[in-house]
Amino acid sequence: MLKKNKYGARHRINRKVKMTTLNYTVRFQKTVLASLIGFCISQPSFALEELSDAGLSETTGEGIAILPQNTYMVFRGAGANETTNQILTDRTKDTGYINYVPVGPLSMTSADTNKNGTIDSGDRAVGKADIYLYGLALSKSDNNTNTRIAPTEAAAAISSWGTAVNPWIFKVATENLVPNFSTTNCTGATDPTCQVTYLALEAPLYEMGTKDAAGLDAYKLKLGLWSDIFVRNPNKINGAADQFNYGDSNGLIGTSTDASRANRLRLQGIWNNFSLNGSRLQVFQTLGGATTSGGMSPFYNNTLGIAGVIRLNSGDSKDVKAITTSSLTEGSTTSPWTLIHAGANSTLSTSTTGDCNNGGTGSFGTSAGCRYYVEKRTRTDSKTATKTWDASGLSNAGVLRLSTRETSDTGNLITPAINGGVAPTFDANEGVYLYNPNINLVLGTLYQPLVLGSDGKNFSLEIARIANKPEIYKQIYTDYSGADTSYKGSTCNVYQCGSQLTLGGKNYQGYNATHSSISIGTAYSEDGGKTLRASTDEGAVGISFGKLNSGTISQTTYSNQMTEVHYKQRGVNTQTWVQSYSCTLFICGAGTTGYLYQWEYNNGSTPWAILAPTTKPADATCSPTIGCSSTSGTTPMYGSIANRVWANSSAVWLTAANNEVNNLIGANNGMTGTTFPTLNQAPTPVINSSPINNMGSAVIDGVLIQHLKLTTKGL
Repeated sequence: MLKKNKYGARHRINRKVKMTTLNYTVRFQKTVLASLIGFCISQPSFALEELSDAGLSETTGEGIAILPQNTYMVFRGAGANETTNQILTDRTKDTGYINYVPVGPLSMTSADTNKNGTIDSGDRAVGKADIYLYGLALSKSDNNTNTRIAPTEAAAAISSWGTAVNPWIFKVATENLVPNFSTTNCTGATDPTCQVTYLALEAPLYEMGTKDAAGLDAYKLKLGLWSDIFVRNPNKINGAADQFNYGDSNGLIGTSTDASRANRLRLQGIWNNFSLNGSRLQVFQTLGGATTSGGMSPFYNNTLGIAGVIRLNSGDSKDVKAITTSSLTEGSTTSPWTLIHAGANSTLSTSTTGDCNNGGTGSFGTSAGCRYYVEKRTRTDSKTATKTWDASGLSNAGVLRLSTRETSDTGNLITPAINGGVAPTFDANEGVYLYNPNINLVLGTLYQPLVLGSDGKNFSLEIARIANKPEIYKQIYTDYSGADTSYKGSTCNVYQCGSQLTLGGKNYQGYNATHSSISIGTAYSEDGGKTLRASTDEGAVGISFGKLNSGTISQTTYSNQMTEVHYKQRGVNTQTWVQSYSCTLFICGAGTTGYLYQWEYNNGSTPWAILAPTTKPADATCSPTIGCSSTSGTTPMYGSIANRVWANSSAVWLTAANNEVNNLIGANNGMTGTTFPTLNQAPTPVINSSPINNMGSAVIDGVLIQHLKLTTKGL
């Protein structure tokens, strides 16, 4: 429990000497711990507030509650004390660092790259990494993916990392009924072989539903840092001028030095809008009972064990997506009517002269080519789809960005810790962007611990094999169908993490899930949070190379060209008369028929209309008493030139199917009997407006580690 200070429970230290003025040059591992202790005891960084009895009434066990308030930190370079404004606005001095220095010679395993059992000129040069982590900053998110910390104290300070009801906890507790590795089950809560006492560091629990306003900043953290990583020559002392000029195509260790070689990787990492809430780390002595049978190992017994739930969540991501809007525009291009046959020639021709003799007064042709006047037109439909992909709403998403490009080049072997100078300025948009990552890792439990070991040379981490014991594996495995409730395992994700807890009237996610989950980008659950699925929506985001920007894309599709044919029609109008009689005295003999041929035009009515008609002659007369006139006109007779002019006729346009016309004009010019459809015939474009650099979302869900052992080599 926290105790009141001598000035009373509500006394605060308001001095603004920030952790940010400290300069850490850390040689892994001991001084890393010192840095963490320094961070924790820095009064202005973590102001401790009295926790009320009401707030702690539901808390059991022995421990310390910690409630950081109005805090932020950034590693600054050595120098004079700075004002708050200087610390927050001048990023060039973010050169305080942690230095991970490799020690000791390389092993044969590492140096013998050609695996011939010896170190010779055939081996590639192998070095060790010298790592400098600079400008480590932890603050409240400002949604800027290119700054390590916000430029004002109001924007940078974490107002409260937890609440009085839900603080950080550092405690010792004992858990009963923990299944051990033996083949027998626990006999009860008092069975000492099933009791585990552990030391735990617990972050505030992850609140469900609407977050408590007092602890809201805990879900809006920002982490920033940058680093220089070098490959050093293992035979050069630290600080040697050529310590990083190492490596070429071949050479013995220590002799492979290339003055032009610059082995440095410069990186920046920034993560906005994430939380650690729900994380827990337990350290304990493992239980006993393991033998060599069933794939188990006595090494698991009564040794140092660790169980951890590491939760780095950016929040529910089902609605983290770009806004897509679309429109569809239809259009048509219709050509004017075009003459394809002028009705003046027996074969297809646009000429107004031909063997139909439209310009003469004598006989005229009567084939189909002379009886039809034909035009056509074409239509092409189009549809234009336009989509806008609006990424403006992603500015508040949790984004983890890793980048390396600077705005201006610096020497490849220059780093502030060695050469002095200032922190680099990184390009604002380059790099890998991970949108809304939710990382929930379950690394061991009290009954399947993560154990640490060593053979005197190498270090190992092993997650114990799951024992073939129902009392253990039923605590771990999951029956996703829900049919067998004796299986207690579940997945830790942004929606749930084991059994729900209630403190102070508020509901929190637990930390006893057994399966891990990692999601990047837009993800959702179809079963109330038990499992996750990556979204395939067009607006879904996830991994991108470079920042995702808004954009508009259009695509137009076209129909096949459609052809419509219409025509005018005329036919031969034939009129007859008695042109002559054969006369004898008092007898009218057989007569001769006269013929008048002229065009009549289909005007849509019956009979068709004759253009500029010629009147046929009167019948010849014959009288047996007075004789007969033997003739009346001449035969055959033909219509006038005016009768043959299509343009002056009253013929109407026809579209009905007509095989004569089809045969005349050929299939390439279309067919009669078809008219343009009313609806647009172009196919609807299918387009995706998502930027090409958006790789989409990803989910790795329900990960259970049955057994894992990692052993270092070459140290």
